[in-house]
Amino acid sequence: MIAIGATVPEIDVYDGKGAAPIPVFFDRDGLLVFFRDNCRRCDGVLGLAAAIGRRARKLSVIGVSQETIEDTAEQLNRIGVRLPVVIDDRPYRASAAFGIEQLPALALIRDDAVAWVSDGCPAADLTALPGELADWVGDKPFDLHPDYRDSTSEASKHLGR
Repeated sequence: MIAIGATVPEIDVYDGKGAAPIPVFFDRDGLLVFFRDNCRRCDGVLGLAAAIGRRARKLSVIGVSQETIEDTAEQLNRIGVRLPVVIDDRPYRASAAFGIEQLPALALIRDDAVAWVSDGCPAADLTALPGELADWVGDKPFDLHPDYRDSTSEASKHLGR
């Protein structure tokens, strides 16, 4: 996993208009949400990220999808989530640069450096997340996407699949 305090990697991702390095997509502190389709746990974490994005106006919340633009749009529509998304296509260079091995995953960016990372989003990390985001959202609990509540506590996808 990427070291806390490391500069955000300058790896190109795509947004439907072209390629640009990850930092181009946010102009302030950010939360990156790495995900893919056919992953119930990813769906739940996307719902959580969307809730965070609605409350944390000074925090950019950006999805990093390992699917095509079309498949990503279909997934977000299916689960009813809206948030900006970039595409990290094979061989998943952005995920690799962050040292992500399991999805879903989160990376908190503060002052252009990695402040916190959750690989696989285990329950302990999601419990710690409100504390990590207190500067932006206060101490109110987040709403989870309904599919998340009954999903397994294990990470759902490995990058090799």
